[in-house]
Amino acid sequence: MNFVSYIYIVVFIVLLVLLVVVLFRRKPKRRRSIQNEYIAGLQALIAGDRDLALEKFRQVVRRDTDYIDAYILIGNILRERGAYENAIKVHRDLLVRPNLNAEQQKNILKSLALDYQMNKQPKWALSTCDKILELDKKNEWAKQFKLTLFEDMGDWQGAFEILRKNSAIPKNEKSSQLAAYKVEQGLQFTALHQEHEARIRFRDAIKQDADCFAAYMELVRSYVREERHASALKELKKLVQTLPRYADVALKDFEDFMFDSGHFDDIESLYKQAIDAQPENIGAYLGLAEIYEKKGEIRKAAEFCRRALKFDKDNLKVRLFLIRAENTLQRFERSAELANAIADSFLKQPVQFQCRQCSHRQDDYFLRCPQCRTWNSAEKVT
Repeated sequence: MNFVSYIYIVVFIVLLVLLVVVLFRRKPKRRRSIQNEYIAGLQALIAGDRDLALEKFRQVVRRDTDYIDAYILIGNILRERGAYENAIKVHRDLLVRPNLNAEQQKNILKSLALDYQMNKQPKWALSTCDKILELDKKNEWAKQFKLTLFEDMGDWQGAFEILRKNSAIPKNEKSSQLAAYKVEQGLQFTALHQEHEARIRFRDAIKQDADCFAAYMELVRSYVREERHASALKELKKLVQTLPRYADVALKDFEDFMFDSGHFDDIESLYKQAIDAQPENIGAYLGLAEIYEKKGEIRKAAEFCRRALKFDKDNLKVRLFLIRAENTLQRFERSAELANAIADSFLKQPVQFQCRQCSHRQDDYFLRCPQCRTWNSAEKVT
């Protein structure tokens, strides 16, 4: 090798080394610059400035088309703005990229499922959730979102099956929700005038949750609609026996039916049964008092009001009813005493102050609301 050739080789090696140094020195600097743009976009997003955030994320992907997270956020912002089709395109196009890791795929699919939901494409959203579950069969977000989608679609059987298989939800909570889905199914059959099918669902609901008040009520209503009075009364009695705390609500709701179908005496006995099962059920005492009032048995009505007041001496409805009963019986001194007691209780109530921001109330004036922390928000209420 002659001297000239040797010089050329040395110069080439030096230039190569310089090139490598320059490249390695510039790349981190460029990378840091892109990261700074991304962080600025995140900060704008947190501050609620969607326009600035979108601009920053677009700058990021223009400089580095492999910045997947920035693309995902761009699509999310477009969805928030109502540009659902554009959001779908951004997120769907990302999925064709090679070398996406499992976490990136799940994040993209999650955003895409939300896009489809907002674009009124629930079936596409469901299939997208299924793809998430293929990657991660225990993914709770996908399971819960599928449940939401089935609920939005009114597909109560689909929702039932999803929830039934979800072992992460506590048993009691799951049972009551499964029962609610069965009630909703029954109501769909009711709307189609398929009462038999509806009742099957209402009974299924009770099997899921023996305390499902709505299922008992709908079961009675179904028989009432078909004018099957004996069956309706039988189910109403079951309701009172099983759920005495709701007896006053149910009996009040079906009071006209009981009167019209000739079961006037039954409603009285059902109220008494509810009181025996739950002596502190004020509504049952009041309901029974109203029955006696309608029958003209005012003394009995007043007696049950007094019994109710032993459990809740300040109950305003009962006290007012008792005043009316005493007036009817011309026991004016007693009714006046009751009226004065009510007046005293109201007059003795302290002035209260309410926060104009969050409606928090308390007896004492406050400079700063203890609930929402707003300054000078106290207003006097009477």
